[in-house]
Amino acid sequence: MVNSLEHDFERLTRPLYTYAEADRLAGVPRGTSNRWVKGYQYRNELGERIAQPSITAGPTDRTQPGVSFFDLVGIKAIAGLKRMGFSLPRIREVVRYCQDELGAAYPLATETFKADRKRIYTTAGDGRLLEVLGGQRGAQAWDEVLDPFLDTLDYQNDFARRWWPLGRDDLVVVDPDYGFGSPIIVGSGLRTELVGERREVGDPPEIIAYDFSLTPEQVASALKMEDKLAA
Repeated sequence: MVNSLEHDFERLTRPLYTYAEADRLAGVPRGTSNRWVKGYQYRNELGERIAQPSITAGPTDRTQPGVSFFDLVGIKAIAGLKRMGFSLPRIREVVRYCQDELGAAYPLATETFKADRKRIYTTAGDGRLLEVLGGQRGAQAWDEVLDPFLDTLDYQNDFARRWWPLGRDDLVVVDPDYGFGSPIIVGSGLRTELVGERREVGDPPEIIAYDFSLTPEQVASALKMEDKLAA
């Protein structure tokens, strides 16, 4: 089991996506994945260079450029919190706190993070109740952003293992073991981008379905995914 866990961790934390691909999949502005995964520097009002480490957590001694599946999960969750109005320094605090509490380099990509909400959300710590995400706004962020996103993840051995980017009612999944981590059609393994390319050249859905041996529902989900990525 230990060897299996180590293999899973290595496979899910190695670079799989380019920064541009991760931006597209996570639906974040161009350059976001690069900054959040690699870290970045800026100059303060005194002209001093300030270094900010990776916000998706994980190892800081990355030897290969790119974004892992765990990074992608973190980017998606962090982007949701940022849309709710949380600052990056505040989100860093949350990630670091969860690292300490859960003992995990990538806490946002663990099933424990989803299941152990109460312990993550509050801690007695120094004798006072600390609401990690910040009171009522934090509770709202969890209800409106984190819970719905975490429900789209499948877990194995406590690790996020698969992502349903359109929700579980649609037939598209992101699985790092298939399609080079690109969105694929459930029950087929075909990358959704191939269906999108056929539509671009003018093929109707029924012809695409016939040529790829897909159902109308599979084609519809694939095109829905491609529309989302293009938005």
